[in-house]
Amino acid sequence: MPDRFLRHLCAVVIVASLTPAAQEPVRPELHPKIITATSQVTIFTGLEKQLLAAIQKNDKAALGALLSDDFQVEMPDADPLPGDDWVNSVTDKEFNLKSFVIRQVSVVDLGDSAVVKFDRIQEATFKGKNENGEFFVIDVWKKSGDSWKLANRYVAKIGPVPVMPKPRPTGKQ
Repeated sequence: MPDRFLRHLCAVVIVASLTPAAQEPVRPELHPKIITATSQVTIFTGLEKQLLAAIQKNDKAALGALLSDDFQVEMPDADPLPGDDWVNSVTDKEFNLKSFVIRQVSVVDLGDSAVVKFDRIQEATFKGKNENGEFFVIDVWKKSGDSWKLANRYVAKIGPVPVMPKPRPTGKQ
């Protein structure tokens, strides 16, 4: 599947997900429950956590090892950000990712690529300014030999840091 098609597909998915709910008048409530993760969800949750841990440690080498050569980040109302610029911004001494939570991870496996969707909650500062919030992220990962490389990231802030919902008891506790 050509990279151009995947990028276009992801852009369409992002625009559709960020457009006010004209086509979906009711946003369903979130009812967290204990779900056994698929192997893809486990793999990509681990990769996403590695990526964020490298940002926390300002480790450009570890971060670069997870990114494809043509990696870029796209956000609403902004030009695409080339990978090198993004790496420099998130490993800048003035950016501090204090903590993060990844939740609601889903993966669409396309063989040699995968589309990973998740919510990220973070506590961070940049130049002393609060960068806390909840973000909706869509990542496109490409298979590179025996490993995966992040090719594209689409990210939008969806609100302030939310109160984390408590899982409902399943009766198995």
